[in-house]
Amino acid sequence: MTKIFVSCGQYTEAEKSLGKAMVKVIKSITGLDAFFAEEVQDLNGLDSNILCALRDCVAFITVLHPRGKIIRPDGSTHIRASVWIEQEIAIATYIQRVEKRAMPVIAFIHESVGREGIRDLLHLNPIPFTDETDVLAALPELLQPWRTLTSSGIRVQLQSGRRSREQDHWIRTLAVCLVNDTNQRVTSFNCHVRLPAGILKHWSAMYPSEVKSNDQRYRCFSFDENFKHCAISPHTTGELINFQYCTACAGEHTGETSAIAAAIVGESEVEAKVWIDGREYKTINTIKGLSADAEARGV
Repeated sequence: MTKIFVSCGQYTEAEKSLGKAMVKVIKSITGLDAFFAEEVQDLNGLDSNILCALRDCVAFITVLHPRGKIIRPDGSTHIRASVWIEQEIAIATYIQRVEKRAMPVIAFIHESVGREGIRDLLHLNPIPFTDETDVLAALPELLQPWRTLTSSGIRVQLQSGRRSREQDHWIRTLAVCLVNDTNQRVTSFNCHVRLPAGILKHWSAMYPSEVKSNDQRYRCFSFDENFKHCAISPHTTGELINFQYCTACAGEHTGETSAIAAAIVGESEVEAKVWIDGREYKTINTIKGLSADAEARGV
């Protein structure tokens, strides 16, 4: 899932409220979800959640609150920010500089906080603030360019192809593709696809990659990179598998009247999952959604 990472203090109630409010603003402006650690409640360690969220995020917002005064050996004083926030900035920097992955950043810094650590080497151009309301006032305009953000890594894609006529029925090709927008070649993966059984009624025989389904309403297919001996080069899209499907047969398979059958078939879902290096990538779409996408592309 495409998310924006929110790196914000959680020491005071005002800071926690700011983080939660930022999540709502992000959702309303960009339509994307946001990760704010204060809201994470599951069995994984908080540190694991943070690291995974940083690895998977497409953009980064940080708010540096003051955490106290220190006196340096030369007698000068300095106001530090949260150690957690500084560490998250360092990880985001590593992703940008070493992994060469683009990550848009919005940074806010309390006017009392000084520069230090890796921030002293970066060009964050943080926006100064004195109160949490300053952040919320500035954020909506800053988020406008992010409304078109999409995942810049790996994603699974379902796509319907051009219609053709067979046995007096219109059929389409459904392709399961892997989009590789990373700088690494994908040579090893596992894939699992689940399709409504009715759409494959033209083809009742077992596919080479078909596996037993625990639900008779669906047919399932599992395979790895050896299925087509395929590898996906950096910044390319590779087709993993394709199916010929028929919505007319699926409608007949329901045993309902044509109008009800069409509604049932249209809302039935196709699901594809791919596992690469221990990470899961997943996509789901309805038959109606796939058909609408194909028509919008003129196929």
